[in-house]
Amino acid sequence: MKKKTMLETGLKYLGVGMVLWALITPWAVAGPEQDTELAEKEFARGDLLASMGLWRKAAEQGYAPAQVRLADILDKAEEDVEAADWYRKAAVQGNAAGEYGLAQMYLKGEGVKKDVEQARFYNLRAAEKGYLEAVVLMMEAYRSGGMGVAVDITQADAWEAKLIALSPGYKRAPVIDKEKDKKGGAK
Repeated sequence: MKKKTMLETGLKYLGVGMVLWALITPWAVAGPEQDTELAEKEFARGDLLASMGLWRKAAEQGYAPAQVRLADILDKAEEDVEAADWYRKAAVQGNAAGEYGLAQMYLKGEGVKKDVEQARFYNLRAAEKGYLEAVVLMMEAYRSGGMGVAVDITQADAWEAKLIALSPGYKRAPVIDKEKDKKGGAK
């Protein structure tokens, strides 16, 4: 009788163990993509600590989208050196969001020494891949002479055409004639 009870108890614990293993295993063997998805859900729920841990885990495994997301959060938290490092890791993998993020860091001199040439280099790479914010920045740079480029309306128009192709709802802001406005002609 005692043997049967020990066997039943053992089987009971084995069953509980198997159920726990089934519940825990998906998290234990989740890949960086799944960790990143879970991080987004935790972030949406307001759990920044859990989401940061999951993004960091995925980023350390070389998953570029997690590296970018982690860098975005760190950049907003003014952890600029670490943010620039994560953007760089994503950019090296050819991730357009990482390239754009790194360009912004170089443009502002946050976490890295300000370097307009590096900013333009990384932004151009992202823009050529169709990363919307980078395309806008290239268009604006050629219109105004920013990021170390000369004003070139032909180039600006080419980037604007790419912007329109990427975002059909885009409409150019009306150009205000300042001289006419001073004379009271524009209302």
